[in-house]
Amino acid sequence: DVVDVRFYCTHSSHDRTLHFKTSNQHVRGVAVSGSHGGANSPAHWTSGWTALSDHSAYLPASTTTTSNNGDFARAPFRGNNVRWAIYGSTSYCDDYGRPGDSTHQIWVRLPGPTKAPTTAPTSPTATPTAKSMSLTAAPTSPTGSPTSVSASPTPSSSAVLPSTCMEYMLMGHASGVYMISARNGSGLPNQSVYCDMDEDGGGWLLLYSYNRNLTT
Repeated sequence: DVVDVRFYCTHSSHDRTLHFKTSNQHVRGVAVSGSHGGANSPAHWTSGWTALSDHSAYLPASTTTTSNNGDFARAPFRGNNVRWAIYGSTSYCDDYGRPGDSTHQIWVRLPGPTKAPTTAPTSPTATPTAKSMSLTAAPTSPTGSPTSVSASPTPSSSAVLPSTCMEYMLMGHASGVYMISARNGSGLPNQSVYCDMDEDGGGWLLLYSYNRNLTT
């Protein structure tokens, strides 16, 4: 179901921004399964990707080696002295071995319905969640400015609950926190998620967010 995966990170030790999306089949599969299945390779990161407007990093174009450990946290792609990685209290964004603050985000875009839903929703109260960790505040946008969530809707009791951020976007809603239903009749509970309706056409769901701040 995942159409694109988007990676964003910054690090205080340099002024480069890593911000790209990829439609590579292997990367999309890891976003769903959480595992590389022993099949990760540099070709999965150097092909099928698109630099977004603020991208200035060496990676993923300079990827020469990969890791099959875990999902997207433990250096899944890296080059000569540059890597994307989150090792507990250590994190890297297009660098290696430099102390500093960092922000890492992973987003996924799922397809919407063939036509926009017609039922309007109203606002959730639950804290949004991201895979592997809780998101306790609105993420920082790629430009560095906070993203407002005050006008986010949630479904009324008579609404058909959307299952993707794309569906909410097609209903005309802005970036914010939304309640989505489980897809494909899985029986999983509804989830409160953060949706980005602005970047690269919108419809992005926040899968993972990590902020490391050594100065506060």
